Amino acid sequence: MSDLIGLQQMANTNAPAEPNSGKASRSRPRRRLKPEQRRAEILEATMTLLAEKGYRGLTLADVAKHLDITVQAVLHYFPSKEALLLDVLDWRDQVDIHTVSPSDRHVRTAAEYVEAVDRLVQRNARRPEIIRLYTVLSAESLDPVHPAHDFFNDRLQRAIATLAERAEAWHPEPEQLALQTISVLDGLQLHWLRDPTIDLVQQWRTWAAGTLGQTATHTTAATPPVVHP
Repeated sequence: MSDLIGLQQMANTNAPAEPNSGKASRSRPRRRLKPEQRRAEILEATMTLLAEKGYRGLTLADVAKHLDITVQAVLHYFPSKEALLLDVLDWRDQVDIHTVSPSDRHVRTAAEYVEAVDRLVQRNARRPEIIRLYTVLSAESLDPVHPAHDFFNDRLQRAIATLAERAEAWHPEPEQLALQTISVLDGLQLHWLRDPTIDLVQQWRTWAAGTLGQTATHTTAATPPVVHP
């Protein structure tokens, strides 16, 4: 939903690497992995590096060096930097979709809506690296030529539709509420990433109580300050 996100060009991002470019260090034996394991490893590493460097600051050589493999090994699974970026985003969204509670699809009241979103906010508070990734890439992708521009435009519309579906049974303007919820969470997450002393969960609950008159009934420990690298 609201995990939001950025770009420029890495030197020759989509061009095949020179035969000797991105050659990995051989200081330790290369691990042998099954193709699906290597692909998942590359996606994980790219996700981490994107959160640190953004799309424009990242090169395929960075990914190869991080994993102690060659650039050609990365290109074996992903034909270009752009393809790798889009696969990372799609992969993360699929992981998120499969972890959402099925019961959230049957929201019928404002209280249930707040509970459903509250679970998401608590989950986001435990994964600052993922939120940073989406925040950086979402901002970068405001550029129409960014490879993730269409992805994030579509993602926003999907998020609005998902939340609106959970509000249509009880709210007169479900799409407006959905957009407001997403905007509040995006803003809170941005400030939380900048200042980890902000309690993300409590700030969301304060907004929900003031705007919807609802407080999450299940209590959890306050979000601990997170030291962001």
